[in-house]
Amino acid sequence: MGVVLMDGLLVQAGLSQAEIFAGAELRVPEEMGFSTSLAENISTVLIIPFLSQVFVTGLFVNNLLKKQNTGQAIIGGGLLYSLFHFKPSLGNLFLGMISTGLLRATGSIIVPILVHAGFAIAEILIVVHYPRLISVLVFFI
Repeated sequence: MGVVLMDGLLVQAGLSQAEIFAGAELRVPEEMGFSTSLAENISTVLIIPFLSQVFVTGLFVNNLLKKQNTGQAIIGGGLLYSLFHFKPSLGNLFLGMISTGLLRATGSIIVPILVHAGFAIAEILIVVHYPRLISVLVFFI
């Protein structure tokens, strides 16, 4: 829902015609390394978040939460999450930190799984249906 609202805001503000967004509709998901196949999208939204969160957050970060104070555990959880994915990036760091914080706050692995799945859905929507948002969101990653 936030993706649609953000794109609508760009259109309403007239920014969708700005030079920074020129050619956004010409971006091809396959050329950016994304697949548009249904099987891969289902895997990205359901299977990967479940396995990733259960393995990294459930096993490793949960033990870290028991041994460290909350602040150290959240930062450490973000770093572990990023390193376990062999893709150190701010996006993975923040997802790991958010997942650790949610695990700490709720005591359940279900909430981090759902948040990860929501991020995956947003990623697919942005890349496939709202490519001009990539130009805006690249500044946050």
